Amino acid sequence: MSLEDLYSEIILDYSKNPQFKKIIENAEEYHGHNSSCGDEITLYLNEKDGKILDISFDGHGCIISQASAAMMCEILKGRSVENAKSILENILRMSRGEDYNKEVVEDIEIFEDIKNFPMRVKCFTLSWHTIENFLKNKGADK
Repeated sequence: MSLEDLYSEIILDYSKNPQFKKIIENAEEYHGHNSSCGDEITLYLNEKDGKILDISFDGHGCIISQASAAMMCEILKGRSVENAKSILENILRMSRGEDYNKEVVEDIEIFEDIKNFPMRVKCFTLSWHTIENFLKNKGADK
């Protein structure tokens, strides 16, 4: 697979038209930065009673990081924190080339071959590592 194949139409669409790229007022904020390439992201989350009610992101970065952030928001909005933890775990396994549950990662499986591009794995996982901080904090509440 070439790097060009990785930039499929779906990924390009998510990066150009991210419906979740916005600031949510009065939301928890989590910041992430990829020092390798300069990508930056801020996640905005509203959670209540263990459910992610709203989620969005803002920042800048390459097509991969922006598309991954948009898809992450789409898959996690409305999910329980516990379900989000399972999705995160499987996404990170997928990005490392480990066994993962394809049903759990849903459409994000389109990034399965990211493992073949080590410099792009950091771009893909930036938003996922950023939400990991939120999920760890929520786990500590229990």
